[in-house]
Amino acid sequence: LPPNTALTPATLAQSELSPQPFMTTVFGARTASQTFFPAKGFVQSSPFVNITTMGGARTSANWQTQLQYPGTAHPVNSPFDFSFRAVAPMDSLLPNADAVNRGFIVSGFQSADGLSRCIINELPTQPIQSLAELQNWNLRSDNPIPPYCFNIVGNSDATPLIPANTVFNYPPTRPPAGQELQYDDFYCSNHVLFDDWFVSSIAPKLANLGVVGSTETSKNTFTDFVSGKDPLPNRAYLPNKKDTAAAQTTAGADKLFTDYASKAGDWKSIASRIEVEGMFNVNSTSVKAWRALLGHARNQKIPHVTPTGTALSGEQDYSFSHFSVAGDVEAKSIGTSGQFSTCAEFTGYRKLTGPVLDRFAEEIVNQVRLRGPFLSLSEFVNRQLSSGNLALAGTIQAALNTLAADSSTNPYSVIQAGSTRVDLANLPFSASAGYNFAAAAEGYSAYGLPGWTRQADVLRPIAPILSARDDTFTIRAYGDARDKSGKIITAQATCEAVVRRTRDFVDTADAAEITTLPTDADNLIFGRRYEIISFRWLNDSEI
Repeated sequence: LPPNTALTPATLAQSELSPQPFMTTVFGARTASQTFFPAKGFVQSSPFVNITTMGGARTSANWQTQLQYPGTAHPVNSPFDFSFRAVAPMDSLLPNADAVNRGFIVSGFQSADGLSRCIINELPTQPIQSLAELQNWNLRSDNPIPPYCFNIVGNSDATPLIPANTVFNYPPTRPPAGQELQYDDFYCSNHVLFDDWFVSSIAPKLANLGVVGSTETSKNTFTDFVSGKDPLPNRAYLPNKKDTAAAQTTAGADKLFTDYASKAGDWKSIASRIEVEGMFNVNSTSVKAWRALLGHARNQKIPHVTPTGTALSGEQDYSFSHFSVAGDVEAKSIGTSGQFSTCAEFTGYRKLTGPVLDRFAEEIVNQVRLRGPFLSLSEFVNRQLSSGNLALAGTIQAALNTLAADSSTNPYSVIQAGSTRVDLANLPFSASAGYNFAAAAEGYSAYGLPGWTRQADVLRPIAPILSARDDTFTIRAYGDARDKSGKIITAQATCEAVVRRTRDFVDTADAAEITTLPTDADNLIFGRRYEIISFRWLNDSEI
């Protein structure tokens, strides 16, 4: 109990005749507003942790060394808070104070601030269409060493235990290779995934959310796709023209499936059969272009959980959700996941207004100018390994943080008011908490709950069309003719060509879908073939 805690006085006779609780223990998430050592939400407090090394050592048969990684012995780096609380009869901290004998979780431990239901993770109810949907994958599994972060893939927050300019830490005695356990999960997972992988959505189609046993197979999905009968769930992907033509012949679509989508290892080359409609270069510094991309979600109905099942919202614009089925109604509505009126701020999906999206696009462009040009997609997604603000978060998250810092654009003011703010000035025992990047611990205890839109939520619908380079280019060339002296121009012309890089190599001796270096000498030098989409001569007024 906290020092000088006053307990409810009672005589022995009173206690015998009418027993009343006077103390309770609370074991809950460090995301709660009443925790003794608040931490920055899901950056430090994964609810899926089942093994920790708080205050102890871990040994193995081949390594008898204590794993004293930074922060392992300090309770603020554990995702859970365990405390004793004094209570009075019918106190709101007691489960039996609620009509259905429920306790209160996640955001608080009382009816005034605690939730009765909070969905923080989901198993996919349909084949996933974006790498950012993997944010719900418990990537850390049983790693016993903090930081205990959550919603890792697609997010980019720095963790306070890792130095700003690197992605790993070692204990005083360096462990054997492959047994390092403290690293920046966000940075490492994004680096591995976003430059080498994509989600094709070529998978069995399910008739309804979560229904299994459908007769639609991966083959049906693929053949319908290449033949033009039915697009992929990810509508941004189109079959290449050669496959579309081949699919119109007898058994052509079946042969394409056999040749390119049914053999072991064909997941490596399926990208060569797909084109992207409307690829977006993340190095763009056009505010209008980013605003159009961010505002793509128009007139959508959002599925969400209700006390009795699921329901659809009305048509609405600019909605962002952690999940394919949101955990509650829109954040600014009256939710059903708690007894307090603003519970949906913590558990529901969020809508951003048009003016906020305008500012959001401006801030993304500001971050691109500060950080770019990006040489890879993961470089755009991740924070910089440097110091200062650029090391705190990636491009989109940094822009979101700027919105939250301005009262005129802050979409999280209610959820912030319902959680605990952690500042550098009041970090709990920061000197002994093992923090190597204390600024990364600043924030709110509710950070990362479903109502708090993060970078992965923004990336979820747009990641499949993002790229760090363009495959279509506009090239302009100028030429002139001069007299014998070489000084007087007698004729001049300017032309413009739009060219596109194709999947085929310059020499077809190498197949387009190979995943190794080409063997042909010309292909090693010149790579993929370019085709001219359009060509025109320019007038002087166009130059």
